[in-house]
Amino acid sequence: MGKTNILESISILSEMQSFLRAQEEDLVHWGKDYARVSAGLINDQKEESKIEVVRQLLPRKQKACFINDVKTPLANSVGHLPTVAFLPQDLELFTGPPNLRRRFLDSLLSQVSPEYARALSAYGKIIKQRNSLLKKIVDGSAGRGDLKSWDQMVAKEGALITLKRLELIEVFQCTLLQEVQTLGEKWESVELVYKRKGEARTQEDLESEIMELLEHYQERDLILCSTTIGPHRDDWHIEADARSLTSFASRGQQRAAVLALIFLKVSFLEIRRGEKPVVLLDDVFSELDDEHQKALLKCFDDYQVIISATHVPEGVEGARVWEVEKLTSLLVD
Repeated sequence: MGKTNILESISILSEMQSFLRAQEEDLVHWGKDYARVSAGLINDQKEESKIEVVRQLLPRKQKACFINDVKTPLANSVGHLPTVAFLPQDLELFTGPPNLRRRFLDSLLSQVSPEYARALSAYGKIIKQRNSLLKKIVDGSAGRGDLKSWDQMVAKEGALITLKRLELIEVFQCTLLQEVQTLGEKWESVELVYKRKGEARTQEDLESEIMELLEHYQERDLILCSTTIGPHRDDWHIEADARSLTSFASRGQQRAAVLALIFLKVSFLEIRRGEKPVVLLDDVFSELDDEHQKALLKCFDDYQVIISATHVPEGVEGARVWEVEKLTSLLVD
């Protein structure tokens, strides 16, 4: 019926892209040249603002953001409307592919650090260019010496991304055990483990380390025509009582750990932004048992929460309800 479209629109205003990672052209209605999303906001300090994101396909593809009708760089616009989204696929965070776990960190860091959002965007473009160059080298239309300048750019942006992710992991580590135990798990220790090539912990050392790794794995990269090391290949997991969560934890235990991370994500964003984020819950209640549903609603009791569901969940009495049917909305007070 289009319930998720509403939440997706809000995520676009927050992150400048869909939380479903849809392709830009797929966000524009068939047969149309552009798409536009806008909203009026009131933050915790009672300050009003307006944000608008426009995507254009013709005459050329481009995207722009306007805050209070002033065009604003996309990296500086991310997080103007702070949000935390909880999607059904997040419940598979530990068993799903690594890109889900990287996305979990990236979506949060981009909202609190324009520098990170810029680096992440630049890094993605650099990796595409380096991969294209690898193919040209294999074809004989370019030389290996051409890789050095691209390696330097990968190292610079990749070091910043890695450093910010490591710092976030450390912050989460401080209270993760407490959050998990609050949800009823009896583990004595919980550790977030970031998996990467190398051990460096400073910007300068990380840049040098990534340069060395790119040179070391150059032959493999040429064979695969792909950059095989860097933050776009990193991963992370949780260990409980010194064992990887996926090796022993039940589905319920894994979901408790996901909820704990969601709670930490909301708290971190509130502290760093100085205001409460809007919480987006996309049809997750059908996937959670009663206890976890209650814990979720209790944690977000003081936040603006927008929920999509096939029915009104228990515990949300007094909430405004919009019924979406046949692409029309009816407000029921």
